[in-house]
Amino acid sequence: PGLWQWSTDRIDQFWEAVWTFFDIDSATAYDSVLSDETMPGAQWFPGATVNYAEHALDNDLHDQDALVCIREDGRTETVSWDQLRRRVGALAASLRSVGVGRGDRVVGYLPPGQHAVIGLLAAASIGAIWSQCAQDFAAGAVIDRFGQLEPTVLIAADGYSYNGRSYDRRPEVDKVRAGLPTLTHTIVVDHHVEKAYADPAVLFWNDVITTEATLQFDKVPFEQPLWVLFSSGTTGLPKGIVHGHGGILLALLSLVGLHMDLREGDKLLWYTSTNWMMWNVVVSSLLTGTTAVIYDGSPTYPDTTTLWRLADEQKVTFLGTSPGHLQACARAGISPGTRFDLTALRTVGSTGSPLPASCY
Repeated sequence: PGLWQWSTDRIDQFWEAVWTFFDIDSATAYDSVLSDETMPGAQWFPGATVNYAEHALDNDLHDQDALVCIREDGRTETVSWDQLRRRVGALAASLRSVGVGRGDRVVGYLPPGQHAVIGLLAAASIGAIWSQCAQDFAAGAVIDRFGQLEPTVLIAADGYSYNGRSYDRRPEVDKVRAGLPTLTHTIVVDHHVEKAYADPAVLFWNDVITTEATLQFDKVPFEQPLWVLFSSGTTGLPKGIVHGHGGILLALLSLVGLHMDLREGDKLLWYTSTNWMMWNVVVSSLLTGTTAVIYDGSPTYPDTTTLWRLADEQKVTFLGTSPGHLQACARAGISPGTRFDLTALRTVGSTGSPLPASCY
């Protein structure tokens, strides 16, 4: 209670302590922690210049796994920290080459995987603003969201797999492109079907990430927009909620580094789609040097043991799921601790809705 009380009574002291504890790298000194407490309009750390992507990638890890990306069919791709830096730097250079800079919007129509991680970090590294939608959204729902942002570049997969089926999303990608008149370029991740675009405004993922480039970071003002997340369940168009580089750095470092106690050597598997804010939390686990284990598929395919099996195989230390999934496991009579080796697992997290007492 004392810590919580201090964090609410002296919010300036608390957040400065978080800044110091996590050694936030700012190119310029901040003038004060909180210059104006008026809401809306409070100004945090005025004068500071930071970059979220720099904090996610600037560590002493090299050949260790940064990402472990697993698909339903079992195909697994690991991305080391050095590989992640090279790919982020290459995509960032490609974005710059087509005119993307600070404040421009880059959007992703992507399933969970390395492409969504790299897209976010590349956009952030150059000061561009990121937003994303999952591929189960129809074109109209995507346009309702992205159209508000007037994006310059769209990164889109041409298909995805879920629950044992493959889905060709080229028709939806075409509709999204047609519905976003501000787009100058589209980068296509061609995982599932053959290349089908001859448009010079269409680039291909495997081409743009082979660019030889030095990874650079644009140090932006603390409140510079980093990403836009959209509300759900509201009337009218989805509401875009803007999050800044500095605020996200401090808030998510306190979440993943303190509340979740993630650190170098940990492995986080939190099942989520790219529509959900938990996806951004998964990416932010990189801030602590944690390996993000990303599953692209249904948590109940081929059966309800999938996430527990992956936790066993990958020696996951933190598993995140939902009440719905835990209830499905309970109904199926699954006893994960006896069926799988979960000795590496330190914590299980649940979010999305209240967790029934029976699931504990």
